[in-house]
Amino acid sequence: MPKLKVAIYGLTSEGYSVAARLVEKAAVTIVDETLQMAMDLEQGMVKTHKTIDELVTDEMLMGLKPVSQVLSEAAVIVFTPKLRKVRDESIIEASAKLRDVAKYASSGSTVVNMLPTGVGGNADNVALLEKQTGLKAGERLNYGYCPTGPPAASGVEPAGHANPVAMLGSKAASKDFASLEDLGFKTTYGGIAGLELEYISRVLTLCTSMAAEVELMRKARELKASIGSQSERYVDQLASLIYDLTAIQSSEDVGEPITYLAAAAVKSLENYERYVVEETRDLLRELQLKASRTRVVVAWSADKYEMRADRLATAQSLTEKLRDYVTDVRQVDARTRADDLIDNYKHSVAIVCTAADLEWFKGLKKSFRSSETTILRATTAISRA
Repeated sequence: MPKLKVAIYGLTSEGYSVAARLVEKAAVTIVDETLQMAMDLEQGMVKTHKTIDELVTDEMLMGLKPVSQVLSEAAVIVFTPKLRKVRDESIIEASAKLRDVAKYASSGSTVVNMLPTGVGGNADNVALLEKQTGLKAGERLNYGYCPTGPPAASGVEPAGHANPVAMLGSKAASKDFASLEDLGFKTTYGGIAGLELEYISRVLTLCTSMAAEVELMRKARELKASIGSQSERYVDQLASLIYDLTAIQSSEDVGEPITYLAAAAVKSLENYERYVVEETRDLLRELQLKASRTRVVVAWSADKYEMRADRLATAQSLTEKLRDYVTDVRQVDARTRADDLIDNYKHSVAIVCTAADLEWFKGLKKSFRSSETTILRATTAISRA
């Protein structure tokens, strides 16, 4: 019996993670929407290449197929696009890529959206798919929602994670989704609005909590006051969910409380970047270091293949702001060569942005005992390691 055909739309870590779970049960093809080509994934290939980065680095993109053929033949299309715009432009980019999928989705197929939405976002997606395909959702086209957070580079699970898939369309019989259940998805029929709100609740709970910590610690710093134990939560978590917050913000009318909550969290991340720059300047003054004799290293191992571009964009933005004060600023991750990180003739200030980066840099520091290095942890409170 031939295997069910599954197309993963998006050369992303999230998409590859899904592909790795399905490859034994289905004929899986992953789509690189940038190159507009697709390739079949084999079990052996997935076992020897644990990440999409390893697959691409090893130049395993072989046996390429046209995207139109892959999508039109797929019984299931998993939507995990690689977005490289930020804020409002990322929402527009996501819609454009979903429209590209709709061009080729065939009757009887199921589109599973793993990109989070705001309130009513899935209803908008269904309307888009119906308009582009001419197929009625729940009758000739099935739609699923499985919001997933970005890969946890910090080692801490983000608010978003792979929830059970919720299928839209009360007219659809359960047999229409039997293929997904065979693949290991747990389906709930007609429960998409509840899942949508549940995910939004998790994102807002985490992000508003972190935003409050950022603002209160910033005030405490200005007042030279102490407000108890310092948080161990890295700003990486907040930055990783900016797309989600933007989607929430754009889905509601201006003036709605939910809009204010999402906007406040986004604003706090912008404030946090200035907070880091101020803390770095204070450190240099305290240690009596000249800017010309200092190297600042922003250690942030953000995944370049994750769906959202927010962590990468935030790391770049922070790096640029620091360059306004210190000329020698480098954005690095755990793949960077040790020789490119530390200058024995300069004092190095390392701003580590995830727990994993902290452990990596601590180990690195031991091998450069002759170098002067200070480590700042990019938690909501900004602390020294």
